[in-house]
Amino acid sequence: MGVATYIKDEKDAIKEVILQSGIRVKPVYTPADLERVGFDYSRDLGEPGEFPFTRSIHPQGFRSRNWTTRQYTGFGTPQQTNERFKLMIAMARQG
Repeated sequence: MGVATYIKDEKDAIKEVILQSGIRVKPVYTPADLERVGFDYSRDLGEPGEFPFTRSIHPQGFRSRNWTTRQYTGFGTPQQTNERFKLMIAMARQG
């Protein structure tokens, strides 16, 4: 269960990254890329701590609070949740 496919060259350098969704990820994005898709800073990104919360729900991000990892539950049936927990525990054991 991977997040992306990495296509490498003969020297093992990453040439291309493709997400599970099929989206190809560029090595670098510039303002020109944002202009091409009609990106608007205020509408699409916003300030930290403000809607649409793309940059944390806290104005100072994790400088004001410790970073935590949380697991989501309740999405799907109890059986699916149980399977998911077992998978996550097995993956944690692998290191």
